Amino acid sequence: MSMTKSLLLAGAALLLSTGALAATDKPAVVNFTSCAKPVYPADALAANRTGTVTLKFLIGTDGAVVDTGVAKSSGHADLDEAARTAIKLCKFSPAVKKGKPVQEWMHMQYVWTLQ
Repeated sequence: MSMTKSLLLAGAALLLSTGALAATDKPAVVNFTSCAKPVYPADALAANRTGTVTLKFLIGTDGAVVDTGVAKSSGHADLDEAARTAIKLCKFSPAVKKGKPVQEWMHMQYVWTLQ
């Protein structure tokens, strides 16, 4: 029996600004072509671990991810860390307030599934 290992990125629907809507004129926007698919950790694959991690991350004024954290763990530290590593590679258009780029916290979920 063959089992395909995969990662479902739920980020497109679940990428949310955590700042108040009135706080910025325009929220940060991800450039999904800049994001690499997270690498499923080998130990997690071997143990058939799955789960959903909710990341929190700060987008800097240059569009780079400057800080990350786990808002809600998948229950597996290796899956959480792999998601954090992947989001750091994404580039964003920064949030804008009064015509100037500003930092903004966002959330995204990574759903790790085995098929």
